[in-house]
Amino acid sequence: MEILYSSVIPVRPSGFPDFRETFERQFLAANELKIASGYISEDSLMELKAILAHHEARSEQKTCDLIIGMHGREGFTPSQYEAACSLGTYLRDHKIGEVRVCSAFKFHGKVYSFLNHGNAFASILGSSNLSGILGLDAQWETDSLITEAPQIKQLVALHNELVAKATKPLLEFEGVRFVNQHDLLEGRIGVERASYDELEKVRRSAKNLFFEIPLKAEERSNLNAYFGKGRESQTGAIRPRPWYEVEIIVPVSITSKKGYPVQGKPFTAYTDDGWKFRCKVSGQNSKNFRSEDDLQTLGRWVKGRMEASRTLKVGELVTSAMLQKYGRESITLTATQDADVWLLDFSAIKI
Repeated sequence: MEILYSSVIPVRPSGFPDFRETFERQFLAANELKIASGYISEDSLMELKAILAHHEARSEQKTCDLIIGMHGREGFTPSQYEAACSLGTYLRDHKIGEVRVCSAFKFHGKVYSFLNHGNAFASILGSSNLSGILGLDAQWETDSLITEAPQIKQLVALHNELVAKATKPLLEFEGVRFVNQHDLLEGRIGVERASYDELEKVRRSAKNLFFEIPLKAEERSNLNAYFGKGRESQTGAIRPRPWYEVEIIVPVSITSKKGYPVQGKPFTAYTDDGWKFRCKVSGQNSKNFRSEDDLQTLGRWVKGRMEASRTLKVGELVTSAMLQKYGRESITLTATQDADVWLLDFSAIKI
């Protein structure tokens, strides 16, 4: 047995493997994956789908059976359900697995088992839900990599018994309950909720200096970076671009204007809907506009609002028509009296 630790500031133990690298190493050696997770998130589901699609495209077919343990009783947010259906449809259409919902009770376990041609050779058991394991760590988790055959066999048997006795296929599940969308950026690294008085104070300090940053719906970049080429990790696995990672490329006709933010000077952005987080510009001619602490924060703010307005479904390619339907094809960046503070606005307006 091997202990797996998270690595979250300020506690970053050295010499111990983390969940993600361990998951990737076992997955590369497997052709079958069984997951039973208490909770899921839309971004982790979309990343899992992209990983499977990458191997499918290389004729390295891997099967995946996922049991969602808690949402069948507690409910899904609309975006969680859309992501789960997107993965479930992909698995069913390609005949490589299924997404199931635990309907008999609340299953809070987190078990990941890896098999090769029917022979189980490793399992990961611990506290890591399929809600953050494939993304940037935001909370501490502890897990164990189990390679002892009797214990692995027991965990696989547990999965199979859950499938047979306590779950239903998601795509056929008629008892779906929906819950309100959680606060859009709650719990993300480097993000805080601004109070009403704080936000109003910043708004009153706004200067008559603003930039309209266009949002582009190119097929494999900008708002659709998820569909672009993934990155190779140290394990040799390809890590897909996260669903909420976006690349906002600002034209030089805007970045060259007087007063536009400069490289090397990150700033605090206050959003029209009451969040604050650090942003920065980088790249040639300061063309890249992004959130600083977590590259997904800005994308979550943009795409998450489109999802909440029902103009974008998780897993869909963002199009110009969707932006028009949402009511906005740009973000307004407005300077304030404090050079370190800017306002961001993505509220829907009539185009």
